[in-house]
This record gives sequence, C-alpha cells and structure tokens, in this order.
Amino acid sequence: MYRAKLLNRTYSYLFLLIGLLIFIGPLLWLISTMLKTQDQTYVFPPKLLPDPFTLSAFTRLFETMSLMPRWIANSFSVSIINGLGTILTSSLIAFGFARTKSRLRSWLFVVVLATLMIPSQVTLIPMYILFSKIGWYDTWLPLTIPVLLANPYFIFLFRQYFLTLPRELDEATYVDGGGYWTIYSRVVLPLSGPIIISGFIFSFVFTWTDYFTPLIFIQSEKLQMMSVGLQLIMGKNSQDLPMMAAGSFLALLPIAVIYFSAQKYFVEGVVMSGIK
Repeated sequence: MYRAKLLNRTYSYLFLLIGLLIFIGPLLWLISTMLKTQDQTYVFPPKLLPDPFTLSAFTRLFETMSLMPRWIANSFSVSIINGLGTILTSSLIAFGFARTKSRLRSWLFVVVLATLMIPSQVTLIPMYILFSKIGWYDTWLPLTIPVLLANPYFIFLFRQYFLTLPRELDEATYVDGGGYWTIYSRVVLPLSGPIIISGFIFSFVFTWTDYFTPLIFIQSEKLQMMSVGLQLIMGKNSQDLPMMAAGSFLALLPIAVIYFSAQKYFVEGVVMSGIK
C-alpha cells in the first residue's frame, strides 16, 4: 500500500514537473533572449544561457523607442482607472442583484448575462461613429468610460460572491437603523476583500493586454498604450530579437508582479464567487 502511494505521488510530481517545463519554457527563452547580443540570437544550435550576459537590449529599446516610458505610464494610468472603476460600478450593480428584493431582479440579471454573448466586433462601428461624433476619438475616454459604466462579467463575479455572505448581516443592519447604502458600504464591501482584489486584477490585466481598443480609437503615438507600442517595436525593429524580447518582458512584468503578490486573494475570490 505504501509503495503504491509513493509511486502515485512520484507520477503526480513528474506530471506537474513536465507541465511546469512546458509553460515556463517560453518565459525562460524570453529572458535568455533579452540578455543576449544580436549575434548570439542567430547562433545554431541555439543556446539557453547567454555568453556574455548583457542588458544592451534595454538600452537600445529606450533609445530607439523614445516614447516607451510614456507608453508604460499610459497603460498604468488607464489600467488603474479601469480597475478602480470596475470595483465601484460593478460591485454596486451586483449588490442590487444579490441583496435587494424585486420581481424583475432575476429577469434583469438574465439580460445582463445575455450581453456577454455579444461580440465586441458587433458594436465596434456604432461605438466608433458615436465616439467620433462627440469628440472622444484619439482620447482615453473610449478606453475608460465604457469600462466605468460596469461590465457584465464583473457584475456576475461580484453578485456570486455577495450571495455567499449571510443575510443575517442585512437584518442586523436594518435593526440598527441602516439602509441599503449602509449594508453595501459598511457590511458587504468590507467583507469582500478577495473578490475586490480579484476584480481589480482581472480588470487591470484585461486593460493592460488590450490591443484592439487602443489601436482603433487612439491615433496619436503619445497617447498609445504599451500593447500597441510592442507592435510598433516589431514593425520597426523586427530583426533585433533581444530588443523585442526586452519590450515583451516589460509588458509582462507588471502582470506577473500583481498576480504573484495577490495570488492568495485572487484564488479565494474566484473560488468563493462560485460557491452558490
């Protein structure tokens, strides 16, 4: 029996190790490439360890693409705005679906979920015409305002989490003279730390990696995002593999830092939102 358990555990760890190598392999190759010289990237057979190590790719990146710091700052600004806005608007709407009493509540929630099935490409032309008419084209407003008006996906996540909180807390608040706003701001939100952090992470990552929206609605290079900036790097310096790898690493770094620093809350929020 002990031998069988040991064998099963060995197979499990071996399977996990193989999976780890498959998923971490591209990341290791990316880091290796950005630390190489241009000549080393064309050596055959390729070598994983650079010889010598060099950071010249980052120097060439910021010298060639002078707007790179601005693109990074733009992406951070828009991603943080969307993350905070998502928490505020989506949680408020989700509170209405989860904690208030209304005959139309379930039907309205079905309508909200139905909007998830509408591809973004379907609304692209009407949104482009609308934003152009009202003077929002080539600004950050098309990237932020639609997100700040709440997102069905995040409404669903917040609602599912709010349903896991005991109803007795609402009744105790009513007894103390509180209303819906008191329940939302002083009872529900303080107990919803994991899903708030998860919602912020999801929104931040979606905005940071969004390539389609800034490509369509922003024309000025000074207002562009990091995702579009990477494509500009590839277009102008397609032969400089270390420099492209350095740009990709800079785009990946914030996501990795945010995810690993809040991994505990991220997992808890996603798990708890699916309990009911």
